[in-house]
Amino acid sequence: MEGLEASIARAAKLERTSRIDSEYFQKQFLKSAELIENWQRDSVANLTSVSDGNHFTISNDFVDDGIPYFRGQDVTGKFFAENATPIHITKEAYKRKYMVRSHLQKGDVLLSIIGTIGELSLVASDQLATCSCKLAILRPTGILAEFLAVYLRSEHGQNQIERLTRGAVQRGILLEDMGQLWVPKFSTDFQYRISQAVEDARKALLDSQARQEEAENTLLQALGLADWTPPEPLSYTARASDAFAAGRLDSEHFQGKYQAAIDQLSNAGALEFTPLTTFLSYLTNGHTPLRHNLRIGEIPFLAAEHVGDFTIDYKSEKRILKEHHNGELARTALKNGDMLMTIKGRIGNAALVDAKTPAANINQDVALLRFEEHAPPLWYLLSFLNSRFGKLEVDRWSTGQINPFLGLYNLRKINIPIFKLGFMREVGEETRKGVHSALVAKTKANDLLEAAKRAVEIAIEAGEDAAFAFLDQAERDI
Repeated sequence: MEGLEASIARAAKLERTSRIDSEYFQKQFLKSAELIENWQRDSVANLTSVSDGNHFTISNDFVDDGIPYFRGQDVTGKFFAENATPIHITKEAYKRKYMVRSHLQKGDVLLSIIGTIGELSLVASDQLATCSCKLAILRPTGILAEFLAVYLRSEHGQNQIERLTRGAVQRGILLEDMGQLWVPKFSTDFQYRISQAVEDARKALLDSQARQEEAENTLLQALGLADWTPPEPLSYTARASDAFAAGRLDSEHFQGKYQAAIDQLSNAGALEFTPLTTFLSYLTNGHTPLRHNLRIGEIPFLAAEHVGDFTIDYKSEKRILKEHHNGELARTALKNGDMLMTIKGRIGNAALVDAKTPAANINQDVALLRFEEHAPPLWYLLSFLNSRFGKLEVDRWSTGQINPFLGLYNLRKINIPIFKLGFMREVGEETRKGVHSALVAKTKANDLLEAAKRAVEIAIEAGEDAAFAFLDQAERDI
């Protein structure tokens, strides 16, 4: 058996369905189980009220603005549910009798049990919301919600969750398995300390969001247009010459709000409106390499979900090999000063690549823009594109209602308002400062959550005193 590993399990200690598959006895699972068995413990089933979300068809009730409806993918990478971007359903659908059981409450922990298993979010507000059956709703009754969420995110919580996962093609966890998902009995003081770290992280995230909103409104504040909202006339007309010039015959492109936005910017001092293509030296979008497993490789591979307004998330689970990055995908290898813009799905999110970011590449849902030297300041361009007026321009040139798409051809046509150079520089610099301060606050929040998670792991492995000492030092460093 040289080079092989074997595990021995007593029949009396098999889990409730008597699993004997090798996956269940992987080394890391046994290590976590052994550590947790050293503690007094209780199950998630005893510490929470366990249910899941809606099992009925509800796609006909999806709306742009309504009650948040969380699915498995919505909790991925979002510790706080309020930071996710779920789809929405009508209030009428939310109130149906069969939906009441899946109404969410503040303090619920949403655990993904089908598909992307083990991802979770904490519901931290009283906002009306519900979820699909791909999420387990864990409503704490004998444990602090914040502590439970951190524990389940820890190495030993995740090892247990992965161990309980069944299936090959459609993998999942049964609600009944929550009776075998164990939580060590920590002291009340330790639970509260972890809970406080989570609350501090939430405050830092709220601060980050406020600073981000300020950055997004920098241009509008400077123009005195922060309170402007686009009109929604019941009818509107367009000249045939405008239709031929735009190359569009669909009525959506000629909605009155688009011209109203241009008029407002003109009245606020815009000297002219110049198509984005005028300033571009290079424009392309990425593609997914053939015959490649996107879960192996060294280079982050970014999709639309990784590009937000002003922000790029390089912690993508999708990865490509360096040989692809330097070979067939070399044309979309990111460089300092590049701008990324989402062109499919959640279109129009724009962010800049800087010298501090790692090597990365993009897929077909993201456009890469490089600019000529005579282009307006990049942070001004970013400020406009992520503003209410920039979003209207993106909507104007996009196609599709259910699945919006902004092709490269139409992206080139986006009109950029040109102001005096000094004004554009000032707006760009203020936007950059605001985005930077938002990023600092967000980094603090993430560091606090990671410190809390690591403290739980240390407590399990070395005791609470060691965990308290770690948290004290980590919070000083943060």
